[in-house]
Amino acid sequence: MNGRIGHLSGEQFFDENMDIFVNRELESFTTPQHTHDFVEISFVGEGSGYHYIEDQVIPIKQGDLFVIPIGASHVYRPSSPKQDKMLVIYNCIFRVEFLEKWKHLLQRDSYTYDIIYQPHQCPARWLHFQDKHDTFSTIIQSMYREYLKRSIGFETYMTVLLIQMLVTMQRFELKHENEPASFSRLEEVIHYIKCNYTQNISVQDVADYFFLSASHFQRLFKKSTGVTFTQYLQNVRIQKCCELLKSTDIPIYQIANQVGYLDMKFFHALFRKKTGVTPRQYRQNFQEFEDKEISL
Repeated sequence: MNGRIGHLSGEQFFDENMDIFVNRELESFTTPQHTHDFVEISFVGEGSGYHYIEDQVIPIKQGDLFVIPIGASHVYRPSSPKQDKMLVIYNCIFRVEFLEKWKHLLQRDSYTYDIIYQPHQCPARWLHFQDKHDTFSTIIQSMYREYLKRSIGFETYMTVLLIQMLVTMQRFELKHENEPASFSRLEEVIHYIKCNYTQNISVQDVADYFFLSASHFQRLFKKSTGVTFTQYLQNVRIQKCCELLKSTDIPIYQIANQVGYLDMKFFHALFRKKTGVTPRQYRQNFQEFEDKEISL
């Protein structure tokens, strides 16, 4: 997104006696990227498109939920200006001060707590969840109905639903931390890496592809594999190098280029670090071994 980033104030949305605002918005291309002085929970209710947040562009679809802290710039865009490509977002915004008296109900050691109460200390710049079982959808739609109808006690009911939403997020976090297999799409991630290792892929590229924040993806990946994403990608590339060195006569610099390395100095240093020898020595050692087997 180019151009000046705007700013939205909570005074534009909150009623005089209300600290929670909920709406259902059909997104377009007219709203500028903006920051705000309140916390926003947004849920993709229908359609697909893109979430421009800070310096990232994240593909989104129905079921994606984001927690956007104070000061983070963002805007939603449908995938196309055509009317048949709509994007419907439910927004729940609230003042942090409003939740101050409910802090004791939330687990302190969590991203959910940090992103609301101390975003500058949180490793993640925003939170991103996937609603696979309509858990968040049910809560956010209940909040929206309560906000529209405003029946007796609706303020209390909306407060309860908001706390339920936040506690549910913390349960999602806890589930990911306690289950190495919670990275249920690990096989898909590995397949993606092995299909794209020749490209200049980064942690952010893969995290975006699987609708995760980069920090959350890295934590899950290392817990599931025992190595970082970068280490795993390097291992895949060097393993492919070894195969090509053994099975072909392709020049070493071409092999390096084929697996994604253009910096030959870095490639040689990495190969030696991983195998203990240079690419040339690796090829020679294998050829000598082959010749010895043939002579025997």
